[in-house]
Amino acid sequence: MEIRQLEEFALGEQERQAIQQLLGDCFPDYPADRIYYKQLPDFRLLAWENDRLVGHLAVEHRMIDIGGMAARIFGIADFCVAGDFQHRGLGTQLLNRLEQLGKEHAVDFLLLLASRHEVYLHNGFQLVQNPCRWLIIHDHRSLGVSHRRLPETLLVKALGSKPWREGVVDLLGHIF
Repeated sequence: MEIRQLEEFALGEQERQAIQQLLGDCFPDYPADRIYYKQLPDFRLLAWENDRLVGHLAVEHRMIDIGGMAARIFGIADFCVAGDFQHRGLGTQLLNRLEQLGKEHAVDFLLLLASRHEVYLHNGFQLVQNPCRWLIIHDHRSLGVSHRRLPETLLVKALGSKPWREGVVDLLGHIF
């Protein structure tokens, strides 16, 4: 098993096809004509078993505002593991690699939205209930700004000394 970090602009056709296949297998409603949901990520962590992509994690590196405090985050999107590789620790390996990168590069938090929490809670994430604000994007068009709570969905993991705050989380861009 090999985990590779690859910037979005450096993806080749082989990687794009493998990502599209895995995303389609793991998320049946995923758009079939692209390898991102709303916007391109900055980079991806790709887990390969020989020539087969078996794990994927897209990452957005950005600033957000948490109740008046600026914070650097890695936003996690499209996190998935092939069905026959689940429950073997691969998801934890991908999250650990991202955590290591974040700590090496002064990222304050890992942040994601998910309806299933088990793997994240097992890996030290906390479920928080902050209201959120983000740019609404649909089919490559900005439609406005949403401001609401995302109940039982927002998970965070602190990587440095900044404490998570109460208050509005402004994603300063689209949701991931």
